[in-house]
Amino acid sequence: MKIATVDSACSILNENLLPTNILSMVGIVVDHPYKQPSYICPKDKEYSLTDYALLINELKLCEEMLAVEKADYVHLDVTLGGINILELKDEDLMFKIPLSNEGRTILRLILPELQNVAKSIKEKYDIPVLAIGKKSHPVRLAELHAAAYGMAKAIDKAKEAKSTIFVGLPVRTSVEILEGKVRIASQEPMETDLYAEAPTTNGVSIEPFHNPIVRGFQTVKITPEG
Repeated sequence: MKIATVDSACSILNENLLPTNILSMVGIVVDHPYKQPSYICPKDKEYSLTDYALLINELKLCEEMLAVEKADYVHLDVTLGGINILELKDEDLMFKIPLSNEGRTILRLILPELQNVAKSIKEKYDIPVLAIGKKSHPVRLAELHAAAYGMAKAIDKAKEAKSTIFVGLPVRTSVEILEGKVRIASQEPMETDLYAEAPTTNGVSIEPFHNPIVRGFQTVKITPEG
């Protein structure tokens, strides 16, 4: 069973160690045993934290990937119990699915466009788009890859600016710089063999530390060398 999914991750942090943006969006297709993707598609664009269209853009990237790499399911990074997006109704969001008021408002706003893309995927490739979110192992793997590519971009930014920057990683992950690549590894108990890598260049030092205001998240201090 091959699964296509997309996630976005990694952020430049401000002086209060709070996120300011989203650095990376990466799509993957993954098959058994669901440790490494058979296909990776990074999107070289940054996004606003308040961009309501982010989820729509993630699903559109899934559709683009499916033209290159076939899959049996799409996992969408929104946690709604695994429901098929095309079966989701406005009254479900209002009464049946527990959501925050903000989450409910945003989903009601973007649902028509999400369903348009999901319908296109169904018509072209005859596969469903499931709103399974963070319960999906492939979504977690996509998150690790988005973080790896986000870290690589942050390293380039620090070198270009010739100044130290701070980056926030996804929950329960660690980072290390190897020869020519950055590796993000999961620190979840059942995911110790799960990691993602992205190409990078030398010329910086990194100092990971626990974010003091958000438990479970690491911050990375990136300092250009020389």
